This record gives sequence, structure tokens and C-alpha cells, in this order.
Amino acid sequence: MAESIPEDVVVDILLRLPAKSLVRFKCVCKRWRSLISDRAFAKSHLQRVKAADLIPSQRIIIGGRNSPLKTVDYEALDGGGEGRMVVPHGIKPLWESRIVGSCDGLVCLLGPSNFVIYNPTTGEYIELPSSDFVDHAMYFSSGARYDSFYGFGYDSQSDDYKIALVVGDVVVEVENWKVAIFSLKSCSWRMMMIEVPFQEEGVECCGPAVYWKGALHWDVYVWNTNGEGFSAMLSFDLLEEKFHQVLPVPAVDDGILLLGLEIHGANLFIYNNAQNPRIEAWITDQYRIGAPWKKWLSVDCSALNTPFEKIPLAYTRSEKIVFLMGRKWMIMFNPEDNTCREYLLGTDLITEYAIYLETLVSPYLGGGAVE
Repeated sequence: MAESIPEDVVVDILLRLPAKSLVRFKCVCKRWRSLISDRAFAKSHLQRVKAADLIPSQRIIIGGRNSPLKTVDYEALDGGGEGRMVVPHGIKPLWESRIVGSCDGLVCLLGPSNFVIYNPTTGEYIELPSSDFVDHAMYFSSGARYDSFYGFGYDSQSDDYKIALVVGDVVVEVENWKVAIFSLKSCSWRMMMIEVPFQEEGVECCGPAVYWKGALHWDVYVWNTNGEGFSAMLSFDLLEEKFHQVLPVPAVDDGILLLGLEIHGANLFIYNNAQNPRIEAWITDQYRIGAPWKKWLSVDCSALNTPFEKIPLAYTRSEKIVFLMGRKWMIMFNPEDNTCREYLLGTDLITEYAIYLETLVSPYLGGGAVE
């Protein structure tokens, strides 16, 4: 009977299902396997995901130096589905990888000898050709997590995924940065000299790049020639392949240090240093000069009852806040009654994390990407 259902009806039904379910349904029959594996289907499915509420499709991927990557379904955690909360990824080339960033369900990783593009939902991955740029990235990321300016995102004009990696020390006073750009479509690297907005100033990266609205974004601290510093937002447009200073940073009180960026749904948020008495975050949905920031959350650290570092990662649909605590624990905090639940994520320190979408996008040739 299923064979008699028109193809367009089958497609319409399957497009409404979550990516994880569709991966399982590849085993139903050859017809469905061929359809679900098709790049045009993956592209249409991604369009539907992006047109709807993104929160149900977002997951947290975490990792450490001596442990496999793991996916955390924070909405399942909020609903009490602890059995589905953490899923390890046991693929050997992904061990000891640093998380560069995510885009359209693809996660870019920096391994010991090369970059890897991985879809945690489908299990597909591609190891990119090794180059001197990989050695550079490993050298500058061998210490603190944020020693390198690098990121991963999508160029809508060329329908291509790109890795951008700043080559060289950017804490010096230079007018142009050397930037290595990898194209997934051509599977090749190229080098460019690109002007930066901050002239005769040193720039220090405060956190990893986040891909949002066609550009990579970094929260940076800029040092001027007088030794004075200020917070700023640095963006790299993947279509133009140029640096910009578009977004302002939120106006905050003296003594508050903006620490990093993350994605919530289709919005960008920035949060302050966890050493402050309150953990606060500001959110925006606009990428333009003068875009307004809105105070999004404010949590009294004493309510969390722990001296360890706390990093806000996500905000659930039931308005609970997900924190990474002490590099080993995840906290589900309810701001209504100041209660929280703690979950041990493993014995190894978590040094890497990112938000990603569950999609069918293939890491091969950049297929299935949409903006």
C-alpha cells in the first residue's frame, strides 16, 4: 500500500519529521533511504527547520581533551528524559578534537593533524586535507581555548561552507591580518591579507567564534597605544571575506567583563564574566550598526550555591537556564524559585562546547546548505 502513495505526499510527510527520526527511517525501505539521503531533500528539510522554532532542534555538543564528544539534549533534560540526555560520539577521528564552531547542523572540529567536518545527527564526517594552517591552529590553541581566531560558517552566495583562520599573532599592532580560508566545495585553502577595523591596536579574543547571519562573530578586547582597553564585537563576513565592526556591545556597568557569545534560537546573546556577583546576558535579533541589545537574563550567583565557574549555554522553552558548571557538571536552573538540578557529565574536564541544529546536511561538498 505504501508503494501506491504519491511521491510528493511521501516527501511532504517526511519533511515534517525531526532529522533524528529520518535517519532511523532510512532503514524502512530502499525508496525512503534514497529519498532521505538526497541533497535536495536535506536542503528542503533544513529550510523547514529554520522557518520554525529552532529550539526543539538545537543541541549542545561538548568535549574534552581525553574524552569523546557528547551530545546533550537539554530539552529532554528539562522534561526529565535523563536516558536521552547525553549521547556519546565514539568515532575515533573525533577524539581529542577542539570544537571550532557549528553551522546548519555541521560541526567543525580541529583534530591533532587536520580539520574535520562532522554531522552529529547523521554520523557523517569528512577529514579535510592537512596543511601548515592546521599546524598553526594547533600551535595557537595548545594553551587556552581562545588563543586562535578561527571559525566555521556558510557563504550563501557560493553555497559553500568555509573555515576562516587568522594566521599569526594578532595581539600586535598591525593593519592587516593574514587569513587562511578553506572552501569545502573546492576542498582547498587559500591565503588573503585582510584589513581589520582596529588600526594600531592589539586585539585579544575573549571566546570562540559564533556563526550568525552570514558572518563569524567574536567578542574581543582591544588594547590601544596608551595601554587602555575596551570591549568590542568583531565580525568576519563570509561572503565578502572582510572584517567589520558592525554590532555594538551592550552598555554595561564598570567592572563587568563580557566573556563570550552563544546562539539561542535565531538570536545572538552575549554574557558577562562568571566571577561577577550576577551572571547576566543580553540578546539581539538584529545584525546591523547600532543594533539594540535587550537584557535577557540575570541570575544571582549565590542562588546556584557553588564556587565553580558557571557558563550559560541555553534557555529552555519552559524558561529554565542551562549552565555548564566547573567543566564537569550541567545545571538546569529555574529562576522562578531559584532551584536547580545538577547532572554530572563525566569525569573528564569539558573544554569544548557549541550549540548545533539537528539536520540532514551532508559534510560532503557542502550539499544541502541554505541561509
